Amino acid sequence: MRVALCHFRYGMPDGVSLEMGKWRRALEELGHEAIIVAGEDPTGEALLFPELSIPWAKGIRHDAFGEKPKGKPEELLAQIERLSWEISEKFDTLIREREIDLLVIENIWSLPLNIPAALGLLRTAESRGLPVIAHHHDFWWERDIYRPAFPEVKELLGELFPPDYGRAEHVVINSLAREELKRRRGLEARVVPNVFDFGLRWEKDAFNASLREDLGIRPDDIVFLQATRIVARKGIEIAFELVKHFQVEVLPELDIPGKGDRAVILLPNLIEDHDYHRKLVRRARVLGVEAIFAPDRFAAERKIENGKKIYSFWDAYTAADFVTYPSLHEGFGNQFLEAIAAELPLAVFEYPVFEADIKPLGFKYVSLGDRFRRDEEGLAYVPEEVISRAAREVGEILVDGKLREEMVEHNHSLGRGHFSMERLERDLGEIIGRLR
Repeated sequence: MRVALCHFRYGMPDGVSLEMGKWRRALEELGHEAIIVAGEDPTGEALLFPELSIPWAKGIRHDAFGEKPKGKPEELLAQIERLSWEISEKFDTLIREREIDLLVIENIWSLPLNIPAALGLLRTAESRGLPVIAHHHDFWWERDIYRPAFPEVKELLGELFPPDYGRAEHVVINSLAREELKRRRGLEARVVPNVFDFGLRWEKDAFNASLREDLGIRPDDIVFLQATRIVARKGIEIAFELVKHFQVEVLPELDIPGKGDRAVILLPNLIEDHDYHRKLVRRARVLGVEAIFAPDRFAAERKIENGKKIYSFWDAYTAADFVTYPSLHEGFGNQFLEAIAAELPLAVFEYPVFEADIKPLGFKYVSLGDRFRRDEEGLAYVPEEVISRAAREVGEILVDGKLREEMVEHNHSLGRGHFSMERLERDLGEIIGRLR
């Protein structure tokens, strides 16, 4: 089959883009021809379709969910109708020319970031009777920002996100989403969790050997890695508290082979919420935590830019001693899989999906609890006794090489068993078999 995977964007470090690459590889392993169709793509791998992009629909998004929409609801709906037909016609041409047999629609039918694109793709699929795998990573009802400006927008959300299209197989990435989709829309869905290639090995080499030096990290520093993007739901301030308690309460009493008396936290990923970033910088300063924000030194792939090394995100794992994963909400947990694939110990805040779908499998980690509150700045915190206990456990793992080795090997084995590329190939093979 010829399969088109469609998304707002591709080639970026967000979870959906990363999973698309894995799905394409799995489809090709199954013998299908797979192409990426995306509104944006800095890598040049995708077939560009700008009308799918998030920026393209900025005005409509503002009028649909903004506090001060510019026009009346009937004007907004008329604009959505007109643009959706234009997209449908253009997309129909693409499908005909590329002889596409199956669409994989990534989040376009679950988040209303581009309403005309969602409606346009539906009309194209319906007119051709095309089978669709509707791959939902997040849903609009999980985000506070999608507050309809008009009753008509609320009605549209209820009908289109996602649509009840007869030739669609709905796929979600966790069991909580499956239950909520059934409750809200009466739609059945299959859970296909995010996966990872556990055959990958990230090791120090000639290119990344200078990473610590380039970032001002000493050879004997203890490096905590916060690999997520800088957005508020990642709960990064909790990681700062952990590092502070470890630095002040635990490290002075330890003798860690090859390590000195300083802990730092490395944040290599994109800064997407600048207000939150400013709060984190202030919080690190108050806590006395050495936080190294370095998004300008990391990218999806290695390169040399203006005479400087730009490291891959995977290189960051080679410089880390411990991974922090304090996310308050996740659709699944890509950085969790990355950490166990990299064979690093980690500290985890037990967000709802983690508790439901990952924790029961028996992974070993330092728990940051499962309850949080917010302070006057809106930053999250967990009880101090939880952080103090977690900091002591981090110290025990770093001191005891045998304990650390047993933990990471146990996690790696579990990860291979439950979240491998082979698991994805089996799941996709079964889904496509039902759609034929």
